[in-house]
Amino acid sequence: MLKKLIRKLTNNFGLKILAALSAIILWVIVGSIDDPVGVQRFTASVSLTNENYITEQNKCYEVLDGDNTVTFSVSAKRSIRRYLSNSDFRAVADMERIEYDEKSGNWRVPVTITAQRYSTEVRIVSKQLYKEIELVDLGRTQKPIMADTKGVVADNCALGDVSIVGANLMNISGPASIVSRIDTVTATINVDGMSADVTDSVVPTLFDAEGNVIDTTKLTLNITTVTIKAQILGTKDVALEFQTTGEPADGYLMTGLSYRPEMVRIKGETATLNPVNKITIPAEVLDLTGATSTIETIVDITSYLPRGASLVLASDAKISVTVRVEAVVRKTMQVPVGNLVIEHVRDGFHAEFMEDTFAVEIKGAKSVMDTLEAKDITGSADASGLGSGEHYLAITLTMNRDDCELAIPARVLARITEEGAEGELNGGDGEVSGGSDSEGIIGDGSAGPGNEEDPDSGGNSGEDESTEDESGGGSGSGSGNTSGGNDSSQ
Repeated sequence: MLKKLIRKLTNNFGLKILAALSAIILWVIVGSIDDPVGVQRFTASVSLTNENYITEQNKCYEVLDGDNTVTFSVSAKRSIRRYLSNSDFRAVADMERIEYDEKSGNWRVPVTITAQRYSTEVRIVSKQLYKEIELVDLGRTQKPIMADTKGVVADNCALGDVSIVGANLMNISGPASIVSRIDTVTATINVDGMSADVTDSVVPTLFDAEGNVIDTTKLTLNITTVTIKAQILGTKDVALEFQTTGEPADGYLMTGLSYRPEMVRIKGETATLNPVNKITIPAEVLDLTGATSTIETIVDITSYLPRGASLVLASDAKISVTVRVEAVVRKTMQVPVGNLVIEHVRDGFHAEFMEDTFAVEIKGAKSVMDTLEAKDITGSADASGLGSGEHYLAITLTMNRDDCELAIPARVLARITEEGAEGELNGGDGEVSGGSDSEGIIGDGSAGPGNEEDPDSGGNSGEDESTEDESGGGSGSGSGNTSGGNDSSQ
């Protein structure tokens, strides 16, 4: 049995071997026709390695074509290629292999392509690829990041502290031509309409000295975003109060104090602002000792603000102050007696002034004297205890202005008469002037020798003669002499 089997296997053995080889060849041919090897193009991003090799030489680079990719060809069977994509390949440019191409006059770095999948079935068939770069001087700098705001806070609010939370020092490197232009780095937070504290994460912006924004695409920055906090405070308008110390030189006086602005707006926490009603500047700031002319000065009120408060407008810190100092002058003014009221007249008596005006001497600054009017002076006259007759009444004057004063007290002549009396009193000695006759002769009251003790002892009394001439004197009363009216023969 075994011999039969061996005989069958070895019968026409050559033909059988030939048939097997033919089958294999046919299979290879069919396989080649059905899954042929082909070439396909792919594109991959180039990874640059060992970049510090360039920076260590105080240089930096820029890819000239502006595109950090390469396109290459790959050979593989169709069954493999159908599953390949760009992400299956890695392109690496090692900066340590940089070389100078004399033909193009540029620096270039060779790019190595490797397959991440099917590495044994895939073959890179492109010629050597390069990335051309430009080498320039490297610049480095450090800049503090300044916090800024945009927009307007809500009504009755003001900005408080605006600060960066965390690191605020930016390290910058890149082409020296760009780095040298950097002047400031600013991070800006939007506070428009805000009435409470706000915090936000923002991207810093680089500016040159003219305020132009600098493109950072070619720069290396150690900080790309920062956190900013903006404090929102309440506001309050408060008045200023200036005090003075010292006295001007003799013969001079202060006539006014003015300043601009008279009110300022401050900001702070509510608990700080509520008790503040005014800002008082101490007297020693304005010393008038020995002054002979107007003082004009600028006072910085910053140090006099309440603790925890500050000015909304920095320009309000400088207050323009004027203290007017003028020489004292004297002026005599005629004041109508109508400006006076007679007080304390005894019951049954009547008082009236015998002059239309009275003189008052006043002293004050010339500018005040030039504007002073008689109506500014009023007062009263005291007739306490006075009887019939003419009297100089002491008067008390009131100035309706506080920028001048009386230099000499004044007195005014007044006549006091008893109500219902027919005689006309001339003075405080009680003498009554009698009426005259038709020729207007006035009796002198000396007709009788004992006229002081007994008014009836005198000759020709007024009562005896009064009927002869209606113009004669009436019946005078009092202890003084009575001069009767004389007839025409006298």
